[in-house]
Amino acid sequence: MTRTAPACLLLALAMPALAAPPPAQFGNDHDDPRTAYPAPAAADPPACTVDVLRHGFTSFEPARATLDAARACPGPWSRVVLRIDGEVKGRQYDRIGHVAIGGVTVFRTSTPEPSPEGITWHVEKDVSAYAPLLATRQPVEMHLGNVVNETYTGVFEMRLQLRFHPVDAAHPPLASADQVRALDALHGDGQDTVGSLTLAADTERLLAEVYATGSGGGCEEFWYFATTADGYWCQSRQGPYREVQVLVDGRVAGIAAPYPHIYTGGWSNPFLWYAIPAPRAFDIAPIRYELTPFIGLLNDGRPHEIRFRVLGLEAGREGWKLMPNVQVWRDPGGQRVRARLLQAELGDVAHDGDLDAGDPQQQRMLYRWQRRFVARGEVSGSRGTVQTTVERSLEGDLHHRWTRDEDGDDHLLAEWRDLQTLTRTPENGNASTETLDQRFGLDGALVTAQVDGKPRLTTTLDIHDDTKRSEASAGGTRSALTRDRFVGTASYTSGAARGQRNATAHTRQVWRRQDDIGCQQRSIASVNGYFVEDQSGCKASP
Repeated sequence: MTRTAPACLLLALAMPALAAPPPAQFGNDHDDPRTAYPAPAAADPPACTVDVLRHGFTSFEPARATLDAARACPGPWSRVVLRIDGEVKGRQYDRIGHVAIGGVTVFRTSTPEPSPEGITWHVEKDVSAYAPLLATRQPVEMHLGNVVNETYTGVFEMRLQLRFHPVDAAHPPLASADQVRALDALHGDGQDTVGSLTLAADTERLLAEVYATGSGGGCEEFWYFATTADGYWCQSRQGPYREVQVLVDGRVAGIAAPYPHIYTGGWSNPFLWYAIPAPRAFDIAPIRYELTPFIGLLNDGRPHEIRFRVLGLEAGREGWKLMPNVQVWRDPGGQRVRARLLQAELGDVAHDGDLDAGDPQQQRMLYRWQRRFVARGEVSGSRGTVQTTVERSLEGDLHHRWTRDEDGDDHLLAEWRDLQTLTRTPENGNASTETLDQRFGLDGALVTAQVDGKPRLTTTLDIHDDTKRSEASAGGTRSALTRDRFVGTASYTSGAARGQRNATAHTRQVWRRQDDIGCQQRSIASVNGYFVEDQSGCKASP
């Protein structure tokens, strides 16, 4: 693991000269939050837009609507984009929400915290993978639990739209599964989420998806801080080790490393996120598992148990929400397939760690772990026999040090890698391989110092979220690398009324995509809640 320059230094080096200086500290207002992510679809040709619902969230009751997309915007479609617009003012916590179509979660998000004067924001997500749900009339629910009272006054006014982009010479029809389904009888079983799946006999490919989030403000929202030390606020016998599994009839069928989501009140410092949220905060990405090797265990016409589980949790501890679905591809000739599982091996967790708790004023823990999984199966149908091999390896490396004072300091350097290789080998053809290499992590600190006799909290964070996708086949190779980088520092006087916190913050996000065609890049930066930079162009790597 390589340590990077402090976030404040990177900001100082990268910050352009300002045409008009930002305020010296936060006031009652700030710019609307934004991110550096590009729109998921071009504006040309124009899309057909459906207004799905509008609702002001004041409680935990969901907003409901009925969607008849195919009638309002007949296909074929080249892309489908979900757009969420929100506004809120006053005082309110950040909240977690999701959108479900036909009982399937298609979007999960967290909200920004408001200013007294009010803010607006929007999020766009490519939801083309869920297009089969939109072919028929469907119920829609948006959940965004909220509490409004004399203290917390913010009402989240939300608008949900779907935009259907047409097919033309430059925009081919979208590719998706034949079915996207919720699990039957979905319920919680202790800390697990369990449902039932009955698979058609002509299923030739199967994918599972789960939105996995630790939230609620307790230990599991910040699970990556967990230590084995007595007396630490987030104590766990397995330390920061967490792994999200999918099981088929009790048998492990996939593993994944969860992403360390940071919401807009996270790391004890909402000022850090008022202008630019942490990566993935507004658009929480699902974990995907290729389950095609297991079709032979599932396509007998009987219901089978599909279970999702977070390993590393203490017994009885809550805090994780798992929201799954399955995506099904069927034999194009409608032929009953013959399928069998050839191999499924789950390696032991290889881990080592070192806890140094000798000095109560300065404690340290190092924790590293690895895990490997491989599954191989074959499916025979109208396309012939195809063997599918899934290999997935996980790694975690965390360096944590802290003091045990009441206003103690906390420093964390953490890195995760989730590498998946999917190989398809036809009996009479050339093999193709898809690789998804995800590397994400953070280098952060919470430090409290006395300033003018009052405690002042400073949060510093450097976050990276990198994904490399590559495909290799007889037709050649393709690759794309996406890099998302956030650096920021924010300070405020704790224990004081909002107007007396003298809060300051410098934040910056750089998003970049490089592929075989070219590159895209956008960088944005803010000072004390006001944007001072918004530039696009691939001039240099972040």
